Amino acid sequence: MTSLKWRKILVFCLVCICSTAYQVATAITVVFRNDADYQGTDDTFVRNGNAFSGGMSNFGNCATIEINGQTRIGLIRFDVSSLKKKYLQINSVTLRLFSKNAPQNGSVSAHRLDIANSAWREGGNCGGTVFGGNRHEVTWFHLADYGGLSSKPSWASGTAGPTDPGIDYDDEALGVTDNLDSSENTKFDIEFDGDLNGLIDDWSISSPIQGLRDRGGNPCWTSDWNWNQPAPETTNEGILLKGSDNTTHIFHSSEAKDKELRPQLIVTYSATFEIIKIIRDPDTGAATIQFSSSPGEEYAVDASYDLHTWEELDDGVIGEKDKTEFVDDFLAPENEAGEIFYRVRTLD
Repeated sequence: MTSLKWRKILVFCLVCICSTAYQVATAITVVFRNDADYQGTDDTFVRNGNAFSGGMSNFGNCATIEINGQTRIGLIRFDVSSLKKKYLQINSVTLRLFSKNAPQNGSVSAHRLDIANSAWREGGNCGGTVFGGNRHEVTWFHLADYGGLSSKPSWASGTAGPTDPGIDYDDEALGVTDNLDSSENTKFDIEFDGDLNGLIDDWSISSPIQGLRDRGGNPCWTSDWNWNQPAPETTNEGILLKGSDNTTHIFHSSEAKDKELRPQLIVTYSATFEIIKIIRDPDTGAATIQFSSSPGEEYAVDASYDLHTWEELDDGVIGEKDKTEFVDDFLAPENEAGEIFYRVRTLD
């Protein structure tokens, strides 16, 4: 499973020691993909069939996800809680899959799963039927483990499988991509449309329960078992993947041996970034630079007297909550007008 990788477009804020602070919006791209540092991807596919031929199977521990329009449905979810309160505007969201068989017919659509079905779990098997054990794994016929053959074979939303648009998942797709241009082991991007801020607002306020893993070693978003319908609701219900024309498209999963082929969620957002104020101590001459920040983020502070030559004062300033202060005790040379300029940079 994978890591969280940040790529930041470095935008700096310039402020004269005696001027008003400027505000800019920095464009930041974050990629969620399972690796050694990030383990927040759940993905599986479920297959339609009777209880002993796929209907009660969960393929969460397979290296691939199979998707078509009728008998195989994919589920995927990313932990995006690290984005909470970090963005001003979500600019784009892309689900990046990597094709294994590269069909040339049909398409794949991504739909937001209904909130009632949010308690699904990836599962620790690659198919097969498992009874009992409170595994709480999503299957085609029922969302949770009832300790055996279910007397109520239904999803939390009340249907016999993830089949009904508007009930099991949103009728309107987040995005659709044709299979025509797919090729083996290359990216297959589904660009999301609609209210992206609302989507990430909902998903970022929840995260898997710390220290709790299912029997497959996957993150758990709910602590209890779904003995009663509907499922316990979380705010990150994830995505349902559906094909068309009954074409089966096979993608690499988060269990793929090649980490570069594992699914990714790519989010680009604008974040408010500004030097709020600069205060000079009249006795010592030291300057305190206060700037907006994100907790734990790393920044560098530079100084200049001409806006061309910059002196790095510190490249290890760690963000503290919403605002951070840096004190320049050894002021850089001023220009003839007695001015010093500062800039703050985000670091990878």
